Amino acid sequence: MELESQREALRRRGLGLAALSYDSVAILKDFAARKKIAFPLLSDPESAVIRAFGILNEADYPPGQMAHGVPYPGTFVIDTQGIVRSRFFEKTYVERRTAASILTLSGETSPAWANETSTPTFALSTSSSSTEAAPGQRVTLVLDFAMKPTMHAYAPGAQGYRPLRLRLDAQPLLTIHETAFPASRPYHFAPLHETVPIFEGRFRITQDVTLASGRDFTELLKTSEPALAVTGTLEYQVCSDRVCYPPAELPVHWTIRVLPLDRERSPEAIQHKAATH
Repeated sequence: MELESQREALRRRGLGLAALSYDSVAILKDFAARKKIAFPLLSDPESAVIRAFGILNEADYPPGQMAHGVPYPGTFVIDTQGIVRSRFFEKTYVERRTAASILTLSGETSPAWANETSTPTFALSTSSSSTEAAPGQRVTLVLDFAMKPTMHAYAPGAQGYRPLRLRLDAQPLLTIHETAFPASRPYHFAPLHETVPIFEGRFRITQDVTLASGRDFTELLKTSEPALAVTGTLEYQVCSDRVCYPPAELPVHWTIRVLPLDRERSPEAIQHKAATH
């Protein structure tokens, strides 16, 4: 399970880990044994805690359904005083952000297996929060820039220049979310009496993608090595304090290995078992 695989990384950041669901103790015990999970799995069979946090998913699982009680999938990051410092939630049960994605958004360093590219104006390291994911999981793609001395790239909103933009190719098995940029700084170029937003030094942009539902991956998961190729183009323009280079493009790519879902504990599987026993 993805959470278990990130337990040590979370611990290094001073974070503990526990998961809460409406499943019974018996179901959670079986799941933990099969998946070799060592962190606490908390049972909330009446969904009392789920209701208290206001995250009961009645849109997809209304009263009367066997799976009623399922929460919206999400994560709370809580400090030692019990204060919620951040939260990450999805709209439906079948989608969820990975713990690795949360760590990446909090500043986890680029992994050793990142792809390195160098241009005359900057160095680029591309990686992803996870090299493997299951249907419905949300993964963060990462682009770490190191601008060369005196160089700057134009940020979104710059007029008269090509701002930095990540354009991913359409992929039917992925939902592509909005690209996240760091804060830019204003750069004033006195000879032209202009001020524009720029990025300089080291900075990171991130791009979330969500894998489609399990049914969409039926055929791909039958292959020997199911994987998704995520490809795209980085558009940019870089200038120094003396020279402006022409707009340019750089191809980028990631590969995400696709894992099968654990169908034994999904709401659909639970409903099927209840109907056939």
